[in-house]
Amino acid sequence: SRASEQALTKIKAEFDKMITQWDATFIFVSNEIGSGLHAENAASRKFVDAQGWLNQHVASKANMVTHMVAGVPNNIKQFPGESRDPLKAPNSQDLVECAMLDKLLATRPLMMDDKGYFMMKLDHAKGVICVTYHSCIKNDKGEICDVHGKKISCSGNNRPEPMETFEARTAKELTVNIFERWEHAKDLVTVGHAAYIGREAQRAEQCLFAGKFYQQD
Repeated sequence: SRASEQALTKIKAEFDKMITQWDATFIFVSNEIGSGLHAENAASRKFVDAQGWLNQHVASKANMVTHMVAGVPNNIKQFPGESRDPLKAPNSQDLVECAMLDKLLATRPLMMDDKGYFMMKLDHAKGVICVTYHSCIKNDKGEICDVHGKKISCSGNNRPEPMETFEARTAKELTVNIFERWEHAKDLVTVGHAAYIGREAQRAEQCLFAGKFYQQD
């Protein structure tokens, strides 16, 4: 009995030393042998007890503990960040005020990029967000025109052929493709325009996932 207790104390100390000397993530897999039949001899019972005490020690140090039964995970201990109490959510009045604020901000004067603009729509059949980038120029009157000097109407069909086309399944994939992987983004897109596309991508994603119509703001 004394020898088994000493062995357990020693292995606990070795375990503590191992997990503190390296900045790493450890995953330990251990058998839960205390749920079976009662051992018939003293040595087996001592081993089961020692294994149980060691499992408890490891679990006390772990950020997450999962008990597997028939291939099904049962989470016994969660990461601290995953077990937070629900935080305060906006009430109905807060949501109304936020909607009014966005409506007010939508009326602010905007300066279009004089190098190009994005058009965004949804393809519900394919389940993707579609974006095209069109080159343009600004004439002496400040009007947005195609490369031939023809004024581009906001509601017309005289838009030039796109310089680039993007398709993505999520807002994150879309913005990564445009602003991180497209080699011309840094030269053609301003910070304000990029922020606008990020907001529109989120709106488009919500409509795509909800099966609703989306219209670019």
